Amino acid sequence: MVKQSGVHVSLGFYPEKVEDSQTQQQTGYSAQQILVLDKENPLLSSRCGCSWETVASYFPITRWIRHYNVRECLQADLISGLTVGVMAVPQSVSFAAMAGLPAAFGLYTAFVPVLAYCLMGSSRHLALGPVALVSLLLNTGLIKAVPGSDINENPNLPEDPELQDRFNRAAVQVTILVAILYLVLGALRLGFLCNMLSKPIISAFLTAGAIIISTSQVKYILGYNIPHVDRIQDLVYNLVANAHKFQWREFVMGVSWILLLLLIKNAPRYNKKLKVVGALGPITVAIVSITLTWAGHLRSRVGIKAVGHIDAGLPPFTVSWWLPLGDNWPRLLITAGLIGAVSLLEAISIAKALAEVNGDHVNADQELLGLGISNLAGAAFCAYPSTGSFARSAVQSTSGAKTGLAGLVNATLIGIVLLCLTPVFRHMPLNALAAIVITGVIGLLDFPRVIFLLRVSRMDCVVWLATFFGCLCISIDMGLAMGLSLGLVFLFVRTAFPKFAPLQRMPGSIAYRDAEIYKLQDKDASPHIVILRIQGPLCFANAARTKERILNLKDANEEGMKYLVLDGAAMDFMDATGLEVMQAILSKPPRGLRVVLADPSRDLLDILKRGGVLQQLGPDQLFVRVHDAVRHCEEMHNSSAGATNGFHQDGIASEAPLSYAAEPLLARNSMDFV
Repeated sequence: MVKQSGVHVSLGFYPEKVEDSQTQQQTGYSAQQILVLDKENPLLSSRCGCSWETVASYFPITRWIRHYNVRECLQADLISGLTVGVMAVPQSVSFAAMAGLPAAFGLYTAFVPVLAYCLMGSSRHLALGPVALVSLLLNTGLIKAVPGSDINENPNLPEDPELQDRFNRAAVQVTILVAILYLVLGALRLGFLCNMLSKPIISAFLTAGAIIISTSQVKYILGYNIPHVDRIQDLVYNLVANAHKFQWREFVMGVSWILLLLLIKNAPRYNKKLKVVGALGPITVAIVSITLTWAGHLRSRVGIKAVGHIDAGLPPFTVSWWLPLGDNWPRLLITAGLIGAVSLLEAISIAKALAEVNGDHVNADQELLGLGISNLAGAAFCAYPSTGSFARSAVQSTSGAKTGLAGLVNATLIGIVLLCLTPVFRHMPLNALAAIVITGVIGLLDFPRVIFLLRVSRMDCVVWLATFFGCLCISIDMGLAMGLSLGLVFLFVRTAFPKFAPLQRMPGSIAYRDAEIYKLQDKDASPHIVILRIQGPLCFANAARTKERILNLKDANEEGMKYLVLDGAAMDFMDATGLEVMQAILSKPPRGLRVVLADPSRDLLDILKRGGVLQQLGPDQLFVRVHDAVRHCEEMHNSSAGATNGFHQDGIASEAPLSYAAEPLLARNSMDFV
């Protein structure tokens, strides 16, 4: 905000680094033009009692809607919204079936949460709605929470309607739990927790999830039903054991849809003019399969299984479903936690990736609030948990979405389908839905990362493999738990075994670097002085090992080593145990050894000061530069040996001897900043 002539002037509320480019893209106006428009806006007067900045921080829609440029943005937003909406309709029906819910639930999830996200979300390219992985997690969790519910092969025509109704209610209850989780994390500004799952864990989970999803849909391609199981080996066994039920007509249709989808999806690779066509595969298969099934009476004539009845109209109000949670509430909480973690990571990673490409800015805390409100609205109107879709978000970005209006257009199209076109989709064959799901998750496979991790970090490769096979062969939640546990163990191992780098002076300079990396051999270096850098934190996990290493170093150089210079630049953290060890090393070193500290990091100085160690150190034990510490040790050694002061400089101009008592390198009154 800038105040001019008693009027608060807004600059459009865009982050400084992307302000002008993002403002121009989203509104068609430059930041300077918006400055003038806002100055003339009476709503921005200081007398209104609130600032637009506060409003915009909670409702990002106000960032672009106040100055929406119809000429620059409307056409692009309409095209993008319609394209994503056309793609979302068949996908929503498919993902709902995979979640074990009626087809209408998928459409509700692509409708209400999208409307809410347009108000609260900070990304103009994130396409919210049902996704494959969340559908898989929900189905897996709810089958355990509602025992026996897996008997309903087709949720639209359930064998046990009462059991299906309990299943549907449980899905809405998971949605409200996910919403509460997001809102609490957003209110506490805990968006940084998105980084808790490492890239190897996410990659392995997505790859295993894609295989499980694809395999679970094969039954619709083969034309026969199998019992629901968690483990891939049991799934494959059931497919083989029931092979005598194979329906060749279903198989031919399913494979045909897969080939058609792959052909349309890869068309832009061969002709860039067909870029928009690549996103139309699902709706093309939906139209063709519905037409064939309806016109050829394939359901009654040859027994092709179709979606069946879909409830028409806008979603019902389902707040009354939220409570009570029932006896299996622990399983609902676990399911909500898994879905919350996975969908949050998916949404944030997609939003940030697209923001990077398009020069936008995404606030993780605001995204938490946006996702929380979206799922809260979904829980109120019969939707299951929603998050950002990889495929639809990419299409929304490449098709040129300028503002959040593209999402509103998308939701409007879904609303029209709910009101007018649900009778059409009841003819859509289940093999077509399965084909859409299978081709949609192919892009999640990430096997090349294993080779990359094996080359870069074997520990990360082990984490990937453990997560992958855990998700695939045991269960998804167990696989994620294995990956997280191994990651924490390896993190502890890396901390418990710190690296110690011996330093030597670079030729022709006063800089000291790792002697092993740079192959340094300073011929003029004093054999009585050893310079050591501790690479990493000094904490309970490695404090004893660090002290042991110093003692071993002294034992190995008992005659020659008199001084040890510790380079503290890489010690970015020290806990209470590490502080005690550091104090012991500095104040009570091994006999015949003097230890000094050089180039301490800010965090190291802070903990030394708060622990009272800094005040105990003399001015000859703490130095700004390693070079100063080495010179001081050299002078002390020469003095004790009866030699004159001096120091070889290898081409560097000689420096006058320092008087440390009169001119300490690190004066106490300069430490107030810590």
